[in-house]
Amino acid sequence: MFDPDLFISWMAEQGTGSLSALIRDASWASGHERKSVTQWLGRIEALGTVTIAWRGDHWHTNPCEVTDLPGNTQTAVLTGARPADPGFYKKRGAVAMPQRHEQSGIPLPAALWLQYTERSRLQAFAAAVSAAVVPCAAESAARSLSAFDPGPESAPPARASVAELLDPVAGRFRPVDLVGRRPVPGLYKYKQFGRMDRYALLREPPRQAAPGLHTRIAPSERTWHSVDRRAGIHHALRPSVLPLRWKADHPVPGHVGRNALGRLTADRRAPLPLAQERTAVLCTGLASLRTADTEHYDGVPFFIAERIAHTLHRRLETA
Repeated sequence: MFDPDLFISWMAEQGTGSLSALIRDASWASGHERKSVTQWLGRIEALGTVTIAWRGDHWHTNPCEVTDLPGNTQTAVLTGARPADPGFYKKRGAVAMPQRHEQSGIPLPAALWLQYTERSRLQAFAAAVSAAVVPCAAESAARSLSAFDPGPESAPPARASVAELLDPVAGRFRPVDLVGRRPVPGLYKYKQFGRMDRYALLREPPRQAAPGLHTRIAPSERTWHSVDRRAGIHHALRPSVLPLRWKADHPVPGHVGRNALGRLTADRRAPLPLAQERTAVLCTGLASLRTADTEHYDGVPFFIAERIAHTLHRRLETA
């Protein structure tokens, strides 16, 4: 039976390597096909265990650290790639929390928490497991989030590409014919080399005309940018379409406390980009709870949910 914690320990020992070789090894160890393994690797990347260059065929593990969970919980979590199995940490006082069932069929490594009353207990635990103590990683990650930047220009999709355009109102991609037509600004999904999905954003410069005057944007002024699927979707959608939702664990009528903990929910059609997802996951060390239509992140303070929504230009609905 596949042991995800043992595999993570092996990855921590390796440190870095070829992504294609990692997929092959994980497929052999788990007995699952490439697609399921790729989904699983995406999940452990969101957990902060590993950083993957999907197009560069490369991966490297992140250092094992001990960090506080947000809020006055006096609970810390181990992040990064752990070089030992959970039993090693449990003998030193940690609690192993199994992850939820995965749709891919490949289990995720357990979350390891440490509860303490004195700061010296946390320092002693970190020294015993050879891990650094860092300030609350979830809060640090939230502060470092930045608004979407499409980056440098890129070549447009080939005219013969089978392409789809994101409907900014419905939040769904719809087929579009690029042959003989002038593309409209928006997010395009297309096939590269006939098999790999790619995403490109066609932008036009902001209008700077005087009030009441209409300006026309020349096609030559529009620029194409190769973008990440998730970030591109949030940028192209209208703020009120597929909004993020946050619900307090212990709601107070008529009041939402800045540090109140709750559940952040994203629509599966507009999932959180990696940086925002890692921030939400760091609030507990637990992967999101996936349903057919949504992804739920527990233990997210209201101010972090607000920060995530702000950097994605999304509306945040509260309950």
